[in-house]
Amino acid sequence: MKISKVLLLFITSISIFNCTTNKHDFPLEKQYWDIKDYDKAILDLRFGYLNNEPKPTFDNPEKRIIVEKLLDKQNYKVILDDTTINLKERNKFAHDFFDQWKEMTSIYEEKDANNKYIYGKELLAVWHFGLEFHMEYFTIGNNAIYTFSANPNGDKVINRINENMTELVKNFSKYMNLIKDEDAFYENEKEFFIKGIDTYFTKLIMQHPEADYKRVEEKVNTVLKKIESKEIRNSLDSLLETINFIRLKKTDVI
Repeated sequence: MKISKVLLLFITSISIFNCTTNKHDFPLEKQYWDIKDYDKAILDLRFGYLNNEPKPTFDNPEKRIIVEKLLDKQNYKVILDDTTINLKERNKFAHDFFDQWKEMTSIYEEKDANNKYIYGKELLAVWHFGLEFHMEYFTIGNNAIYTFSANPNGDKVINRINENMTELVKNFSKYMNLIKDEDAFYENEKEFFIKGIDTYFTKLIMQHPEADYKRVEEKVNTVLKKIESKEIRNSLDSLLETINFIRLKKTDVI
């Protein structure tokens, strides 16, 4: 009887070990990932890769598809852009997807012994994915506020929209935190950081010139005091010029 219990314990231990070391299972056959797919994938990517097992990267031909699937914007656009789906459902989906994205930002944060990001490009790509999603999340949320409000032009609605705009700008400004320690990125990854500034921040400002970008300016000026990369400095200087240009245009209109 004692032998049986020991054998059972041994078999159970082996089973648990096998479960934690099995090949990672991602629903790559699905055309679009839903919230449950993201929940499972993010959990695996954050905690399922043990003992220095490399995570999926763009440079790995076999695993690249996992990163591409994770960052496929059609996964959320297929819901948010479908006007046949109830607006409340789309708004809830956007909220839930935003929560998933916040978890995604922790997937590729590891650094090596030299304090370099092991997955710098993937980390930045997750942020780029989030910055683009942010704008659609903001739009669908505001549409829901206007649609379901008894007084769409009332002060309460205006205040909520302004609060959302402030939150959107604040979340964008957090992107700047990534480059404060510029030596944590390799040179080719710094170019990828610049792409995020030139593409998504410009898009944000062009879509929402009415917003207050003081928080972004403060972040930029803080970063400019710490970094040495000429290319990044040029990109951030251009961003400040764009913000000032928009501010001057608003002043002229007034």
